[in-house]
Amino acid sequence: AEAYRTLANSGATGILVVNISGKLSATMQSAELGAKQAGVSIPVEIVDTASASVGIGLVAVAVAKAARNGASHADLVTMAKDLSSRTQVWAALDTRENLKKNGRIGGAKAMLATALSIKPIITVTDGAVGEGGKQRTRGKALAFLVDRVREAGRIESLAILHAQCPDVQQFTAMIREVYSGDITVGDIGAVIGAHAGPGTIGVAFHVAR
Repeated sequence: AEAYRTLANSGATGILVVNISGKLSATMQSAELGAKQAGVSIPVEIVDTASASVGIGLVAVAVAKAARNGASHADLVTMAKDLSSRTQVWAALDTRENLKKNGRIGGAKAMLATALSIKPIITVTDGAVGEGGKQRTRGKALAFLVDRVREAGRIESLAILHAQCPDVQQFTAMIREVYSGDITVGDIGAVIGAHAGPGTIGVAFHVAR
């Protein structure tokens, strides 16, 4: 609520919140409650991206660029919802230990019964994190992620996320073989990193219409 008031008092004509999936966090409800309590006269729209980590970031950056170029508040809301519906997030975990400890992965829990050598693949589907596959080696896991990009067809934007991965440059080079556009590379944040564990590497992208 305080953030909304600060923006309104600073001259904002509208506020758009690009939010983490409501199925993964109560942040969505907090954003909605804050909007009700703020009592500002400008429109406040909260969009559930049904995504996480850099999947949200791709939407936020694209919408921010459009806002800077003069897009209307209504158009930005439509854009955020559209991009959210076309966002895919895939990641390969290097360890299952963090999955065991946190219990927040939902549909991915089935992977805990697999052999220690298995590299779990997770994906975000309909706002929830679930199992996306299993690979026996790190190399095969990276190749699996590259295949997901290749099979997606035409892509508008793409980002790589990782948690202290020494092979991130190798993975980026692999992605460049199937995607010729700009690639943003960033660290996985502390919250997602705590759930996924060190060595997690992933890719997020918008599938073009």
